Amino acid sequence: MKQRYLLLLPFIIFLLGGSTAPIFYSFNLKKLSGNIHLTLKHGVWKLWEDKPVYQDITLDLVCDQGKCESEVWGYAKKFNQEVDHQGILEKNNLEKLVIQEIQTQKYHQSWEIKITMNIQTHPWNAEILPAVYTINLVPYKNQIIGSYQGNYNQRFLQGSVTGKITPLWPVPINNYQSLTPQEHPRLVFRKQELPSIKKAIQTPEGQAIIKQLQTSLKRPIYYDGYVPTGGYHASGYCFLALVNDDQNLAETGWKIVEKSMKNPGRRLLEHSTIVAGVALAYDFCYALWDQEKIGIVTRWLAAQTEQLVKGDSPRNGWNSNAGSNWNARARGAAGLAALAILNEPSISNDEIYHFMRTSERNIKRYLTTAIGDYGFGSEGDHYTTEPLILTVFPFLQAYSNVIGKDLVIGSPAQWILPHYLMRMIPDNNQLNMTKYGRHRYYAGSELFAVGLVTIPRNFVPGVLPIFEKHLGLEGNQSFGINLPHYAPFILTFYSENNQNNTQNPIELFDYNFVDQEKGFYNFRNQWQNKDDFVANIYLKKELIGGTWHFPDVGSFRISGLGETWAKAGKSTNKWEEENVVILPKSSPWKVSKPLFFVSNPDGSGIVTLQTNTNWRKNSQPPVGIAGLRSFAVDYSKAAGVPGLFVMVDRFIGNNEAEEFKEKVWIMHTAGKVTVQDNSFIIHGQNQATMKGTFIAPKSVIITTENTDEGTKIMATGGQEFFVIMTVQKKSPPSLKITGAGIEARVEIGQQKISFDQDRIRLSTINP
Repeated sequence: MKQRYLLLLPFIIFLLGGSTAPIFYSFNLKKLSGNIHLTLKHGVWKLWEDKPVYQDITLDLVCDQGKCESEVWGYAKKFNQEVDHQGILEKNNLEKLVIQEIQTQKYHQSWEIKITMNIQTHPWNAEILPAVYTINLVPYKNQIIGSYQGNYNQRFLQGSVTGKITPLWPVPINNYQSLTPQEHPRLVFRKQELPSIKKAIQTPEGQAIIKQLQTSLKRPIYYDGYVPTGGYHASGYCFLALVNDDQNLAETGWKIVEKSMKNPGRRLLEHSTIVAGVALAYDFCYALWDQEKIGIVTRWLAAQTEQLVKGDSPRNGWNSNAGSNWNARARGAAGLAALAILNEPSISNDEIYHFMRTSERNIKRYLTTAIGDYGFGSEGDHYTTEPLILTVFPFLQAYSNVIGKDLVIGSPAQWILPHYLMRMIPDNNQLNMTKYGRHRYYAGSELFAVGLVTIPRNFVPGVLPIFEKHLGLEGNQSFGINLPHYAPFILTFYSENNQNNTQNPIELFDYNFVDQEKGFYNFRNQWQNKDDFVANIYLKKELIGGTWHFPDVGSFRISGLGETWAKAGKSTNKWEEENVVILPKSSPWKVSKPLFFVSNPDGSGIVTLQTNTNWRKNSQPPVGIAGLRSFAVDYSKAAGVPGLFVMVDRFIGNNEAEEFKEKVWIMHTAGKVTVQDNSFIIHGQNQATMKGTFIAPKSVIITTENTDEGTKIMATGGQEFFVIMTVQKKSPPSLKITGAGIEARVEIGQQKISFDQDRIRLSTINP
């Protein structure tokens, strides 16, 4: 038996439970395709206080039926999260392996690979040391398992390997034609597409887009601030110079680029937009600038790419955590700049390629960390959408053009626009939405202006008609162009999409749009006009370190009949600015998990969450409390109203403990509020109302407080809350209540409502 199998055998038998282990099967070569991630336990090490500390490293391969690309990338977050390590697949061999068990021989197939990695301990440390790993793998259930032997930094290494296979990402583009030497433009559209771009400009949509671009160029240029716009303005002038073959416009673009390069952003966050804009301007003006200018900008972009990839000190605000908007903005800009200058003769292209791939891997980690499986961003709407419009969407589009692979299809990125579309309510060409997170803001129409060109084609029939109706020729004709660099993106989209088929977004994306990964549940009754109902609740299933997050566990929003009934409070990190139950003497819950979810085809649904437990410090025996919230949405009209909303809050643990006893139910609203006994009525501006009635607590005390955002409704008086809210244009319906507290049963018209342990029950959904 070969030595490497002697190493592999004990690990396999241990995992499989000894001699009674089930038989292995050979690798299914068809399934040995896609992105293969192998985590080597203690695969790298470095000294810490004069002692070696070992860390795991994950090696990423791209394979097709067992045949793998030679390029391998590695990442060891605890070793140094700032660095991606590049390597080579030296050997790839599938062969039969014989394992001698106690009474029988069993034949299995092992996969042996040999990989050499270039390990860098720090992004600004030039020293790179090779690590050589010989890895033996076998299939086990839905995983790959095995062991490795290797050497790194003069130490022999060995240990276990666990692996997983994920679908191929990015996806190769069919019939892709590689770049010709020094081909430009290439970022937003390819050189061979220029005639179709010029043709698209002559259409009514194209003329309106150019007009909006010219309007945006008249706005002030900011060379500092949170979003310096000089590079973006230069890109607008250079785009017009390109399509009009206008040397004067190219010179204007150059002067702005020159000034932008001399005014770097005070931190990498701000500097990223300067780099992204200059990269776009460079691409458009490449054929119109002389070689001296091209050389100056090429070298400058190369230096900025290195800076943005390698990062900065946290003392300067730098945040390289995968889910951070800083990471997204900086690495999106770095990737865009690298793609702009890739294969230029005056620079080291091996280095630029490495920076480009490192940027790509950072953006992939951002998308899979910060963005949920259906497009919700864990840092909130502002910090999610801002990097998308400034650098990330431009990078995704450029990557497909230059590399010939699609980073959007099959990734969370494909769901970002549908996610926001299903939360929007149109009103006089404004696409309004209730927000989560800091600043209570999101990119709005700009998100579609720069992002439409990246979405899967099968999504276009559901998204484009809405865009055209409100932002295109049928709407305000802004096309979402608030910054000059958006115009080429939306024009490219129109040059590529001439389809006339349309679908209501509901048909494509469904009434209930749920991001399971982040715990965001969106309930919509239709996609028609300002009277649409949209209600959502954020469970906050995970807390990502090193990123922004608000105390919004279980916070909800409700809009309908042209009004916002439940909205966010002030943009502070205070618990009472969310629509939650707060415990004034305790701290906010950090996360929650879903206990129950059911939905109806009409957009109605019920979801229940349970929070983590808050514990009293150093208490013996432990004293703690968790919250349970069940949230129901009913659009069936069985209650005689277009919108019925039910909420039950109860608490698990030590309700009588001093720090947990006091509880305040809070909801923020935009309207004026009147209170009578156990009910409140919110008066909208168009005669619609929301009436909320507390079934529990029995002796509820409802108070209101005027705020800068509207009105805050607060309810106290008990340890449990059961509230029913109806939205209507006529008089609120009467409630028939049987029993008391959260065990009460309520009838409203034909709708029957109750609460059962961990879930609200509605007779139209889960009787």
